[in-house]
Amino acid sequence: MQEWVSFDVLRREIVVELEYKNLSPLRIGSGSSKIPTSPVDLQVITILKNGMRVPYIPGSSLKGVLRTVCENIVASLKLFPKEYKCFMGEGCKKRYDNVLKQYLRENMLEEAKKLLQKYCLVCKVFGTTSYKAHLYVSDAYPIGDVSRGVKVGIAIDRRSGTARRGALYTIEYIEPGFVFQSGLIFKNLPNYLIGLVISALDMINSGFVAIGGFKTRGFGKVEVTFKNIRGITLQDNEYVDIGEAKELPPLDEDDSLVKTESVKSFVNGCREAWRRYVEKKRRGQG
Repeated sequence: MQEWVSFDVLRREIVVELEYKNLSPLRIGSGSSKIPTSPVDLQVITILKNGMRVPYIPGSSLKGVLRTVCENIVASLKLFPKEYKCFMGEGCKKRYDNVLKQYLRENMLEEAKKLLQKYCLVCKVFGTTSYKAHLYVSDAYPIGDVSRGVKVGIAIDRRSGTARRGALYTIEYIEPGFVFQSGLIFKNLPNYLIGLVISALDMINSGFVAIGGFKTRGFGKVEVTFKNIRGITLQDNEYVDIGEAKELPPLDEDDSLVKTESVKSFVNGCREAWRRYVEKKRRGQG
């Protein structure tokens, strides 16, 4: 049984500090009505910081991108039968969430733990409505000042394929070349599933996946840098700093040991743990 799927014991908590540098214009929309005093129709999302409104990348946006890419990776590798396919948690939500809520209401904890084993890989990482996520993604805030640009767009009538009358609008975006700091917090997650998330970040880094809006116009290309790792792991009933421990032992029979002596050894070790997991599952299918 995968004991880590529940949160009855904190087995480890790992923080991976990241930097995102936008290589092309970046636009995360505010999702709210236009500010009356703004000359721009479609503004970027901002937050009040030190008395000024600054653009940022919400953790929810980053988490949504990571979840989608992880789902695509798992589906492409065909590790599980089609009936276990799950999109944004909807499959596991329909199959298991109501039963899980019932078990928890009735304090049937052992039954709940057994049910959690059945959730798909991605839902075990990102959670569902009833199943708490093992991954937390913080907002990404800019380092220093950020320059914003404005682009003019023309709304097209879908029926006629021509420009709508009076359909000019302005789009605000973040100019290329700015760096945003963020972090990933992994709680009770085995090394191979951390490796899955790192694989998703690799897809962003390679340019195959963009962040934010207007992707078809070349927006949202981002460079990801792994800056630091820190955290604790449970050893002999005591919490030990992962720098002191120098390694993260396997959390289940599918996991592999990973060295934590440096960011590079940790990231590469988790990538390797994911590769071994995939190979093992494929051998099991054969």
